[in-house]
Amino acid sequence: MRSLRSPVIAGLFVFLTSCTWNSGRVANQPVMQVNNQSLSAKKFGVLLARQLKDFDSLNAKDPTNINRIKESILRNFILQTIVEEYAKSNEISVDDVELEKEINLIRSGYPDDLSFRRVLAEENLSLVEWKDELKKSLLERKLFKKLSEKIVLPNNDELLRAYQESKEKFRHKERIFLRQIIVDDLGKAEAIHAELKKKDFATLAKKYSVSPEAKNGGVVGLIERGTVDIFDKAFLLALNTVSQVLESQYGFHIFKVEKKEPAGVDSFEQVKQQLYQQILAKKEQAEFSAWLDKQIRTNKILRNNELIESISIETRGEH
Repeated sequence: MRSLRSPVIAGLFVFLTSCTWNSGRVANQPVMQVNNQSLSAKKFGVLLARQLKDFDSLNAKDPTNINRIKESILRNFILQTIVEEYAKSNEISVDDVELEKEINLIRSGYPDDLSFRRVLAEENLSLVEWKDELKKSLLERKLFKKLSEKIVLPNNDELLRAYQESKEKFRHKERIFLRQIIVDDLGKAEAIHAELKKKDFATLAKKYSVSPEAKNGGVVGLIERGTVDIFDKAFLLALNTVSQVLESQYGFHIFKVEKKEPAGVDSFEQVKQQLYQQILAKKEQAEFSAWLDKQIRTNKILRNNELIESISIETRGEH
């Protein structure tokens, strides 16, 4: 029995095991081939280790987890290859400007370039590999959009029918439209409460509140009774009044209730846009699934089950 140990990722070794092949041949053997594109055992092992790196040692070696991730990798390879070949033959592409725009958008979510590159290093990804994966993702998104152009958009009758069939899903408890200010100091909260007698709640929320909704003037939105204990106290307030300073595990709160709704069922008009998005998403997914099923049936796909099964995981320090 011979084995090839692939790169280490987060304490995991990927073993490519074979009784007859030498290690170099095993590494270069394709675990799957889609038309003329191949996924080698070595690349498959790296992808497997990458996806298992956040598991603890016990779960990383669980056959159920390993097999689930193996199948996910194979499905993704089939999808990416089919998308690339179909896009090429139908003149669908992602140009450098589109790619650079997406790169800049993602990198803007990090405080600096060092933080961004640290994340890539943790994922064992080079910048070139990451850009390649991103380009594939953009191409898939572009193809999905192209296929979606064939869809008949949901009309009012369709939306109304869906509403009648799922009306009970839109039943709700008593709820309020809530704004809040949260700070971490009682004295500061009391000073803000006094200031509210002269200044607008939203303005002070933007200025002082430490909660995520501060930038939107403290708007929490519609809250059902029973959602969060501290919010339930706001249900006792009269409309458009400000609460006293209230303490919770999150800090010191000041609430303002701007709307009250009794328990009931949302109207068709209230949920119309939500229904539209849900039905549209289902139609888009159905269109994409039908397209993919046709492509899988018409493309040549081969898989080496023996080699796939022989690839296993061992944790650092095992022999």
